Amino acid sequence: MTSSSALRLIIVVLTAGILASSTLAAFYAFQYGQAQNSASVYLKELQQPSGGKSGTLTTDILLDFGNGTQRWYNGTEVQPGWNVYLATLVVTDGMLNATWYPQYGEHLIGGLDGVQDTRSDSWFLWTYNGTSLWQLTQEGADELPASSGSVFAWSYCGVTPSFAPACTSP
Repeated sequence: MTSSSALRLIIVVLTAGILASSTLAAFYAFQYGQAQNSASVYLKELQQPSGGKSGTLTTDILLDFGNGTQRWYNGTEVQPGWNVYLATLVVTDGMLNATWYPQYGEHLIGGLDGVQDTRSDSWFLWTYNGTSLWQLTQEGADELPASSGSVFAWSYCGVTPSFAPACTSP
């Protein structure tokens, strides 16, 4: 190996190392930012009065069964730090079929309130805000905090070939 070939190899290896370490640093910075945001939301909620019940928050959850049946659970009491998965577990009285994937830190919801996923239909999670109304979530139920005033919907509908919902928002 000539000295110029060795120099090129060293440059390539160093460049790859720099790219890998900067990508890893960016990933951890993103995760840290998300954790900071969640912590500030929870801290803010803990400092707010909660209608006389110390530490209790409320959220609204809709189950849309895709056949015209909708069931609202308004004012669902949740504890600080709970996520949408836990809140859904409470409103369905445990009638939730989910598989835990530790490598993702997420549950995959396979059924709610007795309605199970099929090859062509699945449960989708939506969030509601006053600006853009209903939006399909980009995170799983384990990643979304169930904070006071938050509104979520689970809708059961068809799945497109790209794994998107075939239905419109609830």
